[in-house]
Amino acid sequence: MPTNDANPLNIIEEANAKTLDYFNKTYVSNLELVQSLKTELFELDVQIETLEKTRELYTYHNDNRRNIFSPLTGERDHSATKGHQLELQIQDLKDAKERLEKRIADLERDIEFYKEQVSMLSKANKCIHTVLVGSSHSEPDTTDGDDTIEFIEKENSEPKATHPYTMLMLEDYENYLYASSLDQNIKQELISNLNKLDVLKWLLHSDIGRAKVTLNELHSSQQSILDSLENVLDRLNYNIDTKQPIWDQVNKLIGSYQSEHPECMIDFSCDCTEHELNLPPVITIRLIKMLREVFDNIFKHSNANRVTAKIFISSRLIDVYVNDNGVGIPEDYLERSNWSSGLHRLHEVIYQLDGKLQISGDLISGTNVRFSFPIKKQ
Repeated sequence: MPTNDANPLNIIEEANAKTLDYFNKTYVSNLELVQSLKTELFELDVQIETLEKTRELYTYHNDNRRNIFSPLTGERDHSATKGHQLELQIQDLKDAKERLEKRIADLERDIEFYKEQVSMLSKANKCIHTVLVGSSHSEPDTTDGDDTIEFIEKENSEPKATHPYTMLMLEDYENYLYASSLDQNIKQELISNLNKLDVLKWLLHSDIGRAKVTLNELHSSQQSILDSLENVLDRLNYNIDTKQPIWDQVNKLIGSYQSEHPECMIDFSCDCTEHELNLPPVITIRLIKMLREVFDNIFKHSNANRVTAKIFISSRLIDVYVNDNGVGIPEDYLERSNWSSGLHRLHEVIYQLDGKLQISGDLISGTNVRFSFPIKKQ
């Protein structure tokens, strides 16, 4: 069978991919719209509840609440008028709420339809790809007929000698990033501030207005330097307190993501079978750094609004499962991403720890990350 562009299967695959891409984008945009509308619906409920409480004050006709010195003439009429106005406002809000609920229900029906189309087109795309690969390559078919995207562990096919080399490259790359940050964000800023201080000496005697502006610039620059230093210290693991229990470190890390991303629901649990668990510092540091890689990747690329994380810790093993309801991840994500990306780094660290890593996902199930590694006795 020909493998050029005239191959009918190539044309079908391209058309199917474009249709799948259209439904993917429509599905995601509708999910985002529903989430936004549900936020509006929540705000409407709050407004209605507030107005109903206010209305009760104006429609309460017991005169015992009045001050004996207050005039009674016209007060009941005023309360009735105000209560009627509030009733009209509440009714308008309830009508708006009803329209909003109907729109959300219609969109959710559309989302179910798009979800079915995406699932069907994804299966069709895999079938077409399987036929094309089987007809154009002599390599054996390794698919097992399962509809789920399976993670292919590169460690099984790559020579072991490549991993130490890659880790050295990653280490050199990290050192370069640290040095660049220290030079550009700290050293150069300090040099600039020294020049500004020289100018400030002269401005204090000649132009007090401009001196104030220069002082504000120096203050902002100092804050920027502090932020850069904090970032470098964080990347150098200085902020990971290995003397504290590992579950406290995990809770602190996930809590920071919850604070930074209130728009996303993060549901997590950290189970430890032994209260008096004394793990080597390297285990604590590597676990925290790997969790950072996973969560940073979620908030940079997934467009998720819900994340579930389950972490199990014992004296023999650490097992982590993280799922998000985002746009998923392509099967060839390692080939698509830069060699120095966080996911490549995650693979290498897992290899060093003699652990296992599985990453899979699609638009329906989001992205699933599962890794575990043994804790070896020292």
